[in-house]
Amino acid sequence: MERRLAVILAADAAGYSHLMEIDEERAHRALRARHAVIERIIAKFSGRIFGAAGDSIMAEFGSAVEAVRAAAEIQSALAEQSLDLPEGHRMLFRIGINIGDVIVDGGTLYGDAVNLASRLEALAEPGGICISANVHEHVVQKLPLEFQDLGDHAVKNISKPVHIYHVGLRKYDENLLSVTSVETFATNWLTPRLATFQERHPSIMVRLEAMGRVVSFERDGYDVGIRSGLGNWPGLKAHWLLPIEFTPLCSPQLLARAGGLKTPADLLRLPLFDDREGWWQQWFAQIGERDIKLTHTPNFQAITQAMLAQAVLAGHGVALLMPFLFAPEIEAGRLVQPFDLVCRSELSYWLVYPEEYEKFAKVQAFREWLLQELR
Repeated sequence: MERRLAVILAADAAGYSHLMEIDEERAHRALRARHAVIERIIAKFSGRIFGAAGDSIMAEFGSAVEAVRAAAEIQSALAEQSLDLPEGHRMLFRIGINIGDVIVDGGTLYGDAVNLASRLEALAEPGGICISANVHEHVVQKLPLEFQDLGDHAVKNISKPVHIYHVGLRKYDENLLSVTSVETFATNWLTPRLATFQERHPSIMVRLEAMGRVVSFERDGYDVGIRSGLGNWPGLKAHWLLPIEFTPLCSPQLLARAGGLKTPADLLRLPLFDDREGWWQQWFAQIGERDIKLTHTPNFQAITQAMLAQAVLAGHGVALLMPFLFAPEIEAGRLVQPFDLVCRSELSYWLVYPEEYEKFAKVQAFREWLLQELR
């Protein structure tokens, strides 16, 4: 019976069964596109695929360094690949890598080393990479990657706990702060004030990206994020910034055309931009008007507050906007708040980052500056 030492890479699509349930054909086409990328990169780093069943792939490498290089390039390439999937869904792969003695039977490999690679893959987060301690020993000084010690884990069908590491896809740079933020907070409040942060910390370059989706900090390469929510994101440190409050705003031109507004009920005569949060119902309920009918709703939905505000500024209707984010427009008279009532959402804005990032000086600097600016 032939045996040899081998590095085993196991890859698997997270949530593939659910995607198949939603749309089989699109999920299958996406899987084929993903597998084509993975197979190409495995071959590039002198790997050999010895098993592929359903959405999973098993590959053998002669070098731990090459296996981890391949895994990092796979995850980076998949992150850039566009797929035709149902809205709001992604196809992310988990990867596990182990090294050990294997049994060779024809072109297939067997043994605990293979089984453990599969168990490590299951422990990786979608879009992430987990490696065993023995792989870590071979690569830690040879690759420009971050390695997070996750400690010992009990895994199925393996008698002893396994020490594992998470592989980060980027090298830590203390002089680059990558920030992701919900869109309108980024464009209307944060961007105009970032110069004061950089005056205080000239050695830190800030990369700001505005987006609505929730990111994986490690996989997507961000240090901190500004999110809206309840503040309960597992594994993340969350600092409350401010409440999300809203009130009707309109343009002075629209207000003039309407002949003024004497009571909140007069708003129902005007085009009211609908929202997907139920804010109009909440606002009217606060003044005792329940079960209102928005009969003059424009056939238009904006994804962000900034986009909605542009339609309001153009005089196309009234919208529930956050006065905090549009203070300059209100002060200049470009937006008018016809009534004093301001409602508060159950959601708030939060500064968030992985708990282990709290030790980084650049994260501490940004947190202290941001909290001070919002006092």
